Amino acid sequence: MLLSLFTCLLLAVTVQAQQAKGQLDIKLNKNILQPGDSLLVTVDYKDGGGQILNQSLATLELIAENEEGLRTRLRWPVINGQASGALYLPDSLRNGKYMLLAGLQPHFFEVIGEIQDAKNIGSIQGMLLTKTGEWAEQEVPVEPDGTFAIRNWLFEEDALMAFSGTKNNNQPLNIRISTKLDSSFAPLAVAGRAFYIGNPPSALRQTLNQPVETSQAAFADQGTVLPAVLVRTTAKSAAEQFNEKHVSGLFRSGDERMLSIMTDPSALSAPNIFSYLQGRVAGLQITQAGFNGGVARWRGSRVTFFLDEVRVSAQQVANIPMTDIAIVKAYPPPFFGAPGGGGGIAIYTRRGGEANYLPANRQVFKVRGYTPAATVLNMNKLGM
Repeated sequence: MLLSLFTCLLLAVTVQAQQAKGQLDIKLNKNILQPGDSLLVTVDYKDGGGQILNQSLATLELIAENEEGLRTRLRWPVINGQASGALYLPDSLRNGKYMLLAGLQPHFFEVIGEIQDAKNIGSIQGMLLTKTGEWAEQEVPVEPDGTFAIRNWLFEEDALMAFSGTKNNNQPLNIRISTKLDSSFAPLAVAGRAFYIGNPPSALRQTLNQPVETSQAAFADQGTVLPAVLVRTTAKSAAEQFNEKHVSGLFRSGDERMLSIMTDPSALSAPNIFSYLQGRVAGLQITQAGFNGGVARWRGSRVTFFLDEVRVSAQQVANIPMTDIAIVKAYPPPFFGAPGGGGGIAIYTRRGGEANYLPANRQVFKVRGYTPAATVLNMNKLGM
């Protein structure tokens, strides 16, 4: 009797442990698709009773694999136990069966760093510059042994992370960093589903609704220390490089005056772009207008404002922090993009993925963020 009671208790503890561990539930909008379709994916982290577990901040690692063995990796943030996204299937994808394997990593984006030969440095300045132009900066506390951590920064694709000394400490820094998302980990749970592009054989069609057996070993990865980005001086200025990469169409008129805000230290002292432009462009007259920002005239005609090549109001322009601006281009009248043949002022915000216009004396690293929620499935990439 005692043996039977002990066995029952052991089974009960085992069941509770299995329920506490949780499982991944993958839902697809459909499992038979055609090139040009979008595969909608939702993944829930559930307990044994089917209830969503509140793993509030975690990361879902996804592996897509085709019948030829080509793989690509994606990762989405898990918030309140759920991750979701859309995979666009381009015409270039081969018809056939695809596996979608999911593993839950119990970490959100986190950078672990160490300053070599640091002696009670106290803090350093950290900055993140994303491809979408978002810019964030914070003072990062440093432990007496030189280690530090930056947690829960959410951004998509590659970005630049840069470090420098604070105002009270400008000594050169020798930093090593790694990220939890790029390190080896053991998934909390794994799952798999299959889908087919094209018209599957009838025998295979019946199996597509069944879960795919998935091993934790599929998500094994070697953790690496991220190398610093080497910033070299080039023949073209940072503004010229930015202009070539990000300026398009009629904004490449060739008759404009280009001002580089990102390489002008005096620009940061200006309260807004109107104050900065005063007296810097011949023929351009700037009048400050309080809450409404300002008014610009060129040869008697009113000037039209553009932000990243989209027409905006003067008030919107006045509210852009100077630290967010990369370059400004002033177009004398007649500018084809301006109604009535007036002049134009185009403001371009900073973008990530480049190190050329970062402030001097920074140690710079390229870090990988999350896959965009809507992305093209590209089997020729090892990771996204």
